[in-house]
Amino acid sequence: MQDTTVSNQETSLSGGDEGIYVPEALQIPTRTVALSMQLLIGAANLVVHLSILPVSLLLLPTQVAAFDPVHKISNYGFVATLGAFAALLANLFAGALSDRTTSRLGRRRPWLIGGTLAGGIMLAVLASAPNALVLTLAWTLLQACLNLVLAALGAIVPDQIPVRQRATASAFVGLSAPVSILLGDILIAVLVTSTSLSYYTIMGLLLIVMLLFVLVMRDSVLPAAAAPPLHIRSFLTSFWINPMRYPDFGWTWLTRFLVYLSYNLTFSYLFYYVQDALHYEQLFPGQRASQGIAILQLITTGTSLIAAISSGVLSDRLQRRKVFVMCASTFIALSLLSLAFFRNWQEVKIVAAFLGIGLGSYFAVDNALATQVITNTSVRGKDMSILNIANALPAALAPTIGAIILTIVHSYTPFFVLAGILASLGAVLVLPIKSVR
Repeated sequence: MQDTTVSNQETSLSGGDEGIYVPEALQIPTRTVALSMQLLIGAANLVVHLSILPVSLLLLPTQVAAFDPVHKISNYGFVATLGAFAALLANLFAGALSDRTTSRLGRRRPWLIGGTLAGGIMLAVLASAPNALVLTLAWTLLQACLNLVLAALGAIVPDQIPVRQRATASAFVGLSAPVSILLGDILIAVLVTSTSLSYYTIMGLLLIVMLLFVLVMRDSVLPAAAAPPLHIRSFLTSFWINPMRYPDFGWTWLTRFLVYLSYNLTFSYLFYYVQDALHYEQLFPGQRASQGIAILQLITTGTSLIAAISSGVLSDRLQRRKVFVMCASTFIALSLLSLAFFRNWQEVKIVAAFLGIGLGSYFAVDNALATQVITNTSVRGKDMSILNIANALPAALAPTIGAIILTIVHSYTPFFVLAGILASLGAVLVLPIKSVR
């Protein structure tokens, strides 16, 4: 049965007129996807994030400090920044090139296989990196390789999930990043104490889950005749999507950028907020600020899980996206504004629970909304990669913006007020989106 909930924009640009042949790879998906497959898509995203986020937060800083304790902060900043730019470029180009891939394995599968195998090798190199140069090169290549995978994975939802199921599937995808951080904390800090063994454990999980995923996923072959010719100039200019011509795409990108900037501002300096504003180590002698962060992450992730799945299911049932994204952004904004004035540990734990509700709902439904504003079914990978810049760019900008604010005002009140305002703007600017309800 034809899916009648497809947005008007996607229908009009997919060659949906009667009598016009559209390859299966470019058709709008209508076949119901089993819950087990949706969970596997989430698991694939989870192991990729597990190979990036906990490594960058826990393992990489430890290794950088071991090579040069005196300059560890500046060295880590250099390594992290280099990796971030490699990730951004790899994700962008892989998304666009996978759209044109005509392999017998499908459009996305070759990128999943190649990126995973190369990423596994880089994890092994990192496990025994003998010096800072090798560490830097391996981390940069790891970010590039795994973002080839993330680009292909980002296209799976619009490729294969019908619109009526996209918020539920997006809930599992959206939760993969926060859950990976929590699992990484447990794996690296509790279950495995060796740095090298942590790398090999993560590598094993990555290879096993991704192997299972590429074996069972459907990936329709794009006929060579349907792939546009590759001209460098037109290929590069295609990354500019005019917001005047595609206003819904532009508004979606902007709102996502604002909300993710507020999110990254908060989490970039949460450690120092807990340490210096809440005085956690004085409140609980013998404990470290990192333990307080772990408690807040556990609370936030727990409520995010519940909110993401329930919001995703309800959004799919009602076929409404905007109201969920607006409410989720408002929850995030109010939570961050509360942090501007709260200095009590118990109050902050309550805020963490409400923040998790907002983040979980946002991660689920915003991704579903994003898949419905892509400009054409033939460029799903490229468009999703461009939308992912709105997630990645704030991660690079937030530490600098936060440092400037805190250096000038020496207070967390205007810091969190700004974060709350950004999320509020993200909520309001969803309204102009017309093609998605």
